[in-house]
Amino acid sequence: MSSKDFTGGGVTSSRNTGFGIKGGYNLNGLRGDDISGINRNSRSDFHAGVYGQLGFNEFSSIQTELLYSRQGFEANTGAGGARQRFRMDYVMLPIMYVGNVTETISFHVGPQVSLLTNIRNNEQTLDIAANGFNSFDFGGVGGLEARVGPARVGARYNLSLGKIFEDGNTKAGAFANSKLYNNLLQVYVGIGFTQ
Repeated sequence: MSSKDFTGGGVTSSRNTGFGIKGGYNLNGLRGDDISGINRNSRSDFHAGVYGQLGFNEFSSIQTELLYSRQGFEANTGAGGARQRFRMDYVMLPIMYVGNVTETISFHVGPQVSLLTNIRNNEQTLDIAANGFNSFDFGGVGGLEARVGPARVGARYNLSLGKIFEDGNTKAGAFANSKLYNNLLQVYVGIGFTQ
């Protein structure tokens, strides 16, 4: 059964209406100002959540997701240049326009807002505000997805426009004057349930 015919038992003029679960791999780094003497590395982790999709016709639909995304970075900002591993847990809400290029390939593009819910430095949980982190992030997402029946496989780039650290906040330590942003690539699989 092709993705065009899959309806999950429902009847609709659009193959793009339904809901499901998804999850996958995060590759997160930083972009923005270079900070003298600080080496930054990307961090691999995961994301998972649910999606709902409302189709308008055979080509167009709107998809909204609610995702838990574990991100972070590594930097040699500790005492004596010791490496620190920051883990940031976000709740993400992307709202995307979906256009079907072919029967099985679609593109996704739209805005996204994110809330930082937890942060850890190595094994220590940090207070978000007390350490100069911004709890709110916003930006845009774009990617491609392939579907066969109820299954989905895709890749997405998240362009963050909200700074990780608050401007001029001395509590951010070595990052106090930085203008750094999340730089996130996501690869995922998903399964649709019904329409």
